[in-house]
Amino acid sequence: MDPARGRGSGPDEGPDDTFESIVASWRREGSVPDWPEHQPEPDAGRPAEDRPVHRPGPSAEVADDDHYHPPEPPPLPRPGPPAVVGAGLILVGLVLCVAPALIGVGGTWPLPLGLVLIAAGLTWLVLRLWTTDPDDEGPDPSDDGSRL
Repeated sequence: MDPARGRGSGPDEGPDDTFESIVASWRREGSVPDWPEHQPEPDAGRPAEDRPVHRPGPSAEVADDDHYHPPEPPPLPRPGPPAVVGAGLILVGLVLCVAPALIGVGGTWPLPLGLVLIAAGLTWLVLRLWTTDPDDEGPDPSDDGSRL
């Protein structure tokens, strides 16, 4: 084996031999710490009654208080009248674009009207998101955005 390159010299050299040769070359350089053979148990100084019970695997008899049970989520809020109007405009626009015969109309005018209604419904819902507070003076010029 060439210790400078860290490769075995023969094809029958196993992975353990290669590993040992790499570690040996590092030890010659002084960059590998010596690990203790046996790690002491952190509970060795405690009395047996105070030590936690270690089970070999997941147990089917786990108590309910060992797990976190999140609280029930709050109910979904009811949509307000403006949201219902915007969704209604979008729904009627989709019906006019996809299947105008469902509401008994024909010709060429349902498609452009449907597209206008979809755009109006989306605009209505997006503009509802933009609320202005009369007490708001705008962003603080000295605020860099971070919060502690």
